[in-house]
Amino acid sequence: MERTILSLFHLLILGILGGCATAPKNASLVDGPEDVPSAQESLAGRLDKIQPGTSLADFRAAFPDSYVRAQRGSQTAYEIVRVQKFVTQQDINRQNFWVGFGSPQARSVRQTLWFYFYQDVLVQWGQPNDWPPAPDKIIEIRQR
Repeated sequence: MERTILSLFHLLILGILGGCATAPKNASLVDGPEDVPSAQESLAGRLDKIQPGTSLADFRAAFPDSYVRAQRGSQTAYEIVRVQKFVTQQDINRQNFWVGFGSPQARSVRQTLWFYFYQDVLVQWGQPNDWPPAPDKIIEIRQR
């Protein structure tokens, strides 16, 4: 019995000293929260396929995971939400020190991009707070 307890104690010490903690699945290992890639960086390949003037059909082909956020008349706003899970090296080191194995709890960052369409043509896109709620100047384009 005493020998079993001693063996378990040695295994625990070796685990702590060996540092067996790892990043959880689907989580990025970054130096700090500010190093988590932005939504623009994560979606760069797909964002390169669209620009103002892109048709709604081409947009939906590039971003099938987008959904309608708001609609008024012939104006439609689509939204893409990216939730990125991450752990820092400090999280890994803390897990190694206190537990010695396993994965630390992943943190997450929620990032949103909006895409504005007028008559099914992309007008602009960006983060939700890129445009003021009450603009100083409103420019209308009228078609006759």
